[in-house]
Amino acid sequence: MSKRIHFVCTWGHLPYEAHCAWEKVCFYEHIATRPSWLLRTVLPVPVRTSGAYRKVGDVSRCLYSDGGYLTKQIVRLVAGRRIEFDIVEQSIRYAGRIVLKGGYIELESHGDGTSSVRMVTRYERHRAARWIPRYFIDRIVKAMHEIVIRDMQAQLRPAPLRPFEVTNANVPSSQ
Repeated sequence: MSKRIHFVCTWGHLPYEAHCAWEKVCFYEHIATRPSWLLRTVLPVPVRTSGAYRKVGDVSRCLYSDGGYLTKQIVRLVAGRRIEFDIVEQSIRYAGRIVLKGGYIELESHGDGTSSVRMVTRYERHRAARWIPRYFIDRIVKAMHEIVIRDMQAQLRPAPLRPFEVTNANVPSSQ
């Protein structure tokens, strides 16, 4: 068994300060956006999630389409800035070969009213997964990060303004 831990890091830009964007921070299991074809093909799809992820010690458990589970526990939290988690249970496809260890999501404000989000995932490859190129594993993890970041960006975009409707029904008469 390999004891080498690998890290995948992905950055994204958010249209609001970190303290405003913080409420939209979520994990892959919580996104409203449908996973890409690649993710749906290679990985099981989240079906149902229970638990919470808002304070240290919280546990969030997700059932996947392959019948497996992935459970995350919050181990460190800096409100409005960073959430760290460990994977405490996993039985999803590939769990015996590619072991997810945990990671974090971090927000950083910029001086222009925007912020950056950085997502990091730690994993370990066991011997049975040595035939899977590390590049491929990293690309799949990056695809998960990217869809979470896109979901956050979509939730933070202001709703489009509706064009004004001009009617005469409620205009007071000047007579």
